[in-house]
Amino acid sequence: MKEVTGEATRRRGVHGTDLGCPARLADGRVAFFFGDTFSSHGRRWRSPVMLRSTTTDLRGGIEFDSAAGGRTAREILPNAHDVRELPDRESAGTEFTVVPADAVTIGDRTYLSVVSVHSWRSRAWPTNFTYLAWSDDGGENWHRSPARWDNRGGSLDQLWTMERHDGYVYVVSSAFDRTNPGGMILRRVPEPCILEPGAYEEWGWDRGTGWAWGQPATPILPGPVGEMCLRRIDGTWVLAYFDPAAYAIVTRTAERIDGPWSEPTVQIAGGDWGATDGTWAQIYGGFIHPASTLGELHLFVSQWNPTTGDPYRVLQFTTRLDAG
Repeated sequence: MKEVTGEATRRRGVHGTDLGCPARLADGRVAFFFGDTFSSHGRRWRSPVMLRSTTTDLRGGIEFDSAAGGRTAREILPNAHDVRELPDRESAGTEFTVVPADAVTIGDRTYLSVVSVHSWRSRAWPTNFTYLAWSDDGGENWHRSPARWDNRGGSLDQLWTMERHDGYVYVVSSAFDRTNPGGMILRRVPEPCILEPGAYEEWGWDRGTGWAWGQPATPILPGPVGEMCLRRIDGTWVLAYFDPAAYAIVTRTAERIDGPWSEPTVQIAGGDWGATDGTWAQIYGGFIHPASTLGELHLFVSQWNPTTGDPYRVLQFTTRLDAG
């Protein structure tokens, strides 16, 4: 295990933060997208922020070369930071914060899936909507697109992970809610149409035709589920995610994007603070570095102590897909 954030990123104005989803940019660098970020002791709240890395020796740990915003990582997209939870906690309304979910690069443009969070405490309406943003300059400047998916109460299209293959972008998504049993759904869109919500096809089951594209979405894997990361590695589809029921970061694999998917393998197990049994307290996330292989999987996992507020950080774990 290696600590990715904290003292090493303080000079970029990034001390306490989470998520750290990595995605390759058009020029080969890897962008890391972080959620609610603070410089120190709860100061300078921003989200999302982005750091870049050219590290190739992943076992030696990630080093960051630059930040979107210059010396200090700035907030790359508009964020209301309205903590009032209006009109009420259980219906969409004010925007508490904005967090990144996943990114994909097509040609010279990088697309980022972004969640508008209404309330961290709501059971029915944690999000207002999800939208796509884009950058053509290596992530320095971001533009919010009109492509948007509204939460209708437990909608399964709010928390995204996405990967390219054979001219399509495949999207696995779920509710932004670790208690929602709805599971994960699968959609696809031709790469040139990624900013056109109407062009997305759902993968669904019908009694007469079986599984097929273009039918209403049927969950492909069970919930509840937390953050997810879908990647195609060495010809294998790999899905890493936080499993709240197992209290662990797990992976599943498949030869085809439409399955069947393997049973989950625990990669990082959750536990109690102070445990010495190899478990990790208060973990979530589980994002795959794009240079990972089946035999050397690099996962970025968040850890937060809600009692003390510290640590609030991102950790790097090196594991493999045939052994947790």
